[in-house]
Amino acid sequence: MSNTNYSRRQFLGISLAAATLSPLTGLARQLQTKDSAPGTPYKALVVVLLEGGADVFNMIAPTEADRYADYRATRENIALPRNSLLPFSHLNGNGLNPDSYGMRDNMGAMHSLFEEGKLAIIANTGTLLQPVTRSDVENGAPVPFELFAHNTQRSQWMLGSATGAEHQGWGARIGNHFYTEGNPWFNVNVSDSNNLLQTGGAFEAIHFDDAYVSPDTMTAYGFGPESGGSELGQVYQTLYKQQLESRNLLMAAFARKRMDELLRPNRLEGLFDNVLNFDGFNDGVHETGKPLGRQLELVAQILSVRQEFQNRFQTNRQIFFVNQHGWDTHDSDNAHQVGYLSDSLGAFQHALADMGIENQVTTLTLSDFGRSLTSNSAGTDHGWGSHAFVMGGAVNGGDIYGRMPQMRNDSPDAWSDRMIPTTAVETYLATAAKWFGLSDAELGSVFPNLSAFPERTLGFMA
Repeated sequence: MSNTNYSRRQFLGISLAAATLSPLTGLARQLQTKDSAPGTPYKALVVVLLEGGADVFNMIAPTEADRYADYRATRENIALPRNSLLPFSHLNGNGLNPDSYGMRDNMGAMHSLFEEGKLAIIANTGTLLQPVTRSDVENGAPVPFELFAHNTQRSQWMLGSATGAEHQGWGARIGNHFYTEGNPWFNVNVSDSNNLLQTGGAFEAIHFDDAYVSPDTMTAYGFGPESGGSELGQVYQTLYKQQLESRNLLMAAFARKRMDELLRPNRLEGLFDNVLNFDGFNDGVHETGKPLGRQLELVAQILSVRQEFQNRFQTNRQIFFVNQHGWDTHDSDNAHQVGYLSDSLGAFQHALADMGIENQVTTLTLSDFGRSLTSNSAGTDHGWGSHAFVMGGAVNGGDIYGRMPQMRNDSPDAWSDRMIPTTAVETYLATAAKWFGLSDAELGSVFPNLSAFPERTLGFMA
């Protein structure tokens, strides 16, 4: 990491966009918060969506002879060579021997973090209404709606529930607990995608983008750092203020949003003066959309000025949303995606360590679903259960949590060639949310269907 600072003009130029916001009067008041007292340690969750359904069964594969033989016979042409897998030196739980599983050979950065105890694997997690076995499903037990559809399953992951009863993302619901009047800086979206995870709270996610816009150009139209100080800006403010209490709710909401956009540059003045620049973040080969490395680099830059968020906006907790496209692997196993994910996460964790905050930031992955056990001759099709990864200094890493499924033809852990999850989305996410600061009672409020499962948390957080 270098300590080269961006100029205010460079970083203030990052365009900001947010959906409808609460009244500005709420911003003027001291925000009523759960964790805003002076001295409260800062914590952040960084959520990385592997959009499209990652084939995790070629990211973590068996290495023990009999299990590998089953894996090889099941995956056929897409099975990885046994001697190419990166072995684990230890596995503390689940009764697994260290030589039971290994990582794909291009996941060196993630493998190193695992060995250092800074990365954990969450086995076979997915959307569930209740615990089910293969026999239960075959006999008509309830399963999530539209199980193998990208948009529906991705939505259920981001809503933190497969019941259909939730209409706010789990990130938004957590924000409502921490900031009872809302906080527009709690949920931060750095992706090029809309996301349900941060939708529906008292404030919508703030969107940071890496498209630079000159403040001088904005000033010429009355929207610069003077925040409407020009004659045109004053006219706009007067018009919008008149509509803040309009009986037309749509007009009032629009006016609140535009007023916030006019005043936001004042609140951002100097916020990023001391933002840091980092090395090691790259664009991926064949990467679609905004590169994962650039999104994580932007998160690191924002975290480098976290003290400003704490001082100005009483924001001691933040959730960041990051999206890596391209995981719908019907025609390949996307080896380049796997390697790029590993390198990008490694660079991000290195940046956090350089800033001395790796114990304060936890990164976790989620995906639409896993992939089918068997090959379709070129890649794999839509699945159900999937492995997830959790990274950070506060993670009880170097272990696999939950139960690893049997990877073999006619597996008792699979239904219609798809793994049946044995760890619910709610249990996985609640574990991270508890570390973040939610009480046991609040976990039940944020994840109402958590009570349907025997385990509320998994223990992968310190």
